[in-house]
Amino acid sequence: MSHSKSVSRFVIVGLTSLLALVGFISPASAQGRWISLAPVPSSSAGVEGMQVGQIGNKIVATFGFDGGDTVTTRIYNIAHDTWTTAADGPLPARSEGAAATHDGNLYAIGGRGPAGVLTNLDRYTPATDTWVSLAPMPTARAGLGVARVGDAIYAIGGRTSSSPCSGGELDAVERYDIAAGTWSTVAPLPSARSDLAAITQGGKIYVFGGCAGGAFLSDVDVYNPKTDTWSTSPTDMPTARASMYGVGKRGGTIYVIGGWAGGGPLGVNEAYKVATDRWTIAAPMITARAEMGVVSHGGRIYTIGGALPAFGASTNQNEVFKPSPA
Repeated sequence: MSHSKSVSRFVIVGLTSLLALVGFISPASAQGRWISLAPVPSSSAGVEGMQVGQIGNKIVATFGFDGGDTVTTRIYNIAHDTWTTAADGPLPARSEGAAATHDGNLYAIGGRGPAGVLTNLDRYTPATDTWVSLAPMPTARAGLGVARVGDAIYAIGGRTSSSPCSGGELDAVERYDIAAGTWSTVAPLPSARSDLAAITQGGKIYVFGGCAGGAFLSDVDVYNPKTDTWSTSPTDMPTARASMYGVGKRGGTIYVIGGWAGGGPLGVNEAYKVATDRWTIAAPMITARAEMGVVSHGGRIYTIGGALPAFGASTNQNEVFKPSPA
């Protein structure tokens, strides 16, 4: 073996060991596979910034930017790999909001419209193909994270500006009581940030990335609704980024996929195992993008539409990731 190859091997092994010590492992551990599915119906090249959720065997993808902000409701049938359209959402047309599902309904929250950022909370029921407008959120915002714990939905962070990572970051966290139909303010984020992603795991809410003050963040914070407290103790993401707009999970592992860090779109797929506070590198997306919808269902993670930044260059790609068994 040559001296140069020996040195290279030493560097690679040493780097791998170092990454393991700080909670990461090398890209050589990439796992899982991606499959392309029926594209998102659109009137332009695609749709970005939709408000997306899974109900039964269907994925609801509503609003979003399709050459302009829309009120379109798109329904994807997971079993048949087909799309249909349903009743339009209420005005204003919008994009860059977030959504949660509960008891057969999708709750679309916030976003930006023609007059700026929104307080809107609208509920869609696929069983009756109807929309109902509910009590508005106290703080108008786009680029927020949303997660549900039990009978409550949490709206987290976001921005008062109308384009991704353009300032006006918020630390506000507001709780919507589904049964009572009322909002309340809870403990704020540890620091203001926009264009972040959030997901519920084990009764807590994990928040990933985002941007603040012109910087892209690798931060991971966790909120405990029982104590109304935040912790910054989880290990940061390997890749700082924003505009994921959703994350997926399988079992006790959360997958943070795609996004944007100021250049072209990212296809990175990083997996966070909650129990061990460790990150691994999973197989990258087929189509790198930001501002996509993300849904977890049946052990798979669906990534729907999105943007090929600069924003406004949308894609209609619909791809599913099947993680390898742990």
